[in-house]
Amino acid sequence: MDEDVLSRWRGRSMAEGWSLADDWWTPAVAYAIKAVTDGGDLPRACEELGAARAGAGVGITEGLGDLAALFAVTDRGEPAFPLVRAYAAGWAEQSFAPMNDLQCEDPLTGLATVAYLRTRLGELYRGAVAGGHLLVVAEPYGQIAELAERLAAALNLATALRKVFTGDETLALLAPTRVGAVTREDDGLAGKVADLRATEILYGRQPRVRVRRLPRAHAQALALIRTLSLGP
Repeated sequence: MDEDVLSRWRGRSMAEGWSLADDWWTPAVAYAIKAVTDGGDLPRACEELGAARAGAGVGITEGLGDLAALFAVTDRGEPAFPLVRAYAAGWAEQSFAPMNDLQCEDPLTGLATVAYLRTRLGELYRGAVAGGHLLVVAEPYGQIAELAERLAAALNLATALRKVFTGDETLALLAPTRVGAVTREDDGLAGKVADLRATEILYGRQPRVRVRRLPRAHAQALALIRTLSLGP
């Protein structure tokens, strides 16, 4: 990623009235810079940027101004209509998600939805207690082609997560075959993670388990969840 473009883009957005500095950076920013500077899939990058901005609660007007700032600092003039349309499509799709995505509980697994997890993260960060929390993510190794097997893996992952995390942790379905637990950092966590890794989820296969510390900034935590929810 071009750090000079990153710095100039962020500076211009801040100067033109970006409301919350901590909410500006997301992984989609790096994707957009790479697409602009290296000739990547720019429409897709604009769509991802729009979705990331909507997920962080950024309005369409402020977000389009930020997109224009990227083009200005890279001497590309105004973004072309197809790119504005791609950005708006990503923003709208994220903002006006289907109603079932807005429910608190996934009907198949009984785990919390990504929408609820975002709400829970907001509560943690407003309470200034997110610094002591971790995100434990579990999923199969590799992709699973058959629908029936994906459903079985999701159900088995959900069951395993409940068996391991029995306290007040927030347990969520992040993607079709990816689950996560927002949990406090304590002495018993290593044992819980080991138990989760030893669980059979499909044909004798154990899950891939990762432990991530929640970022210091709320916007970065939302970006992390957004990235994890895009997987298989």
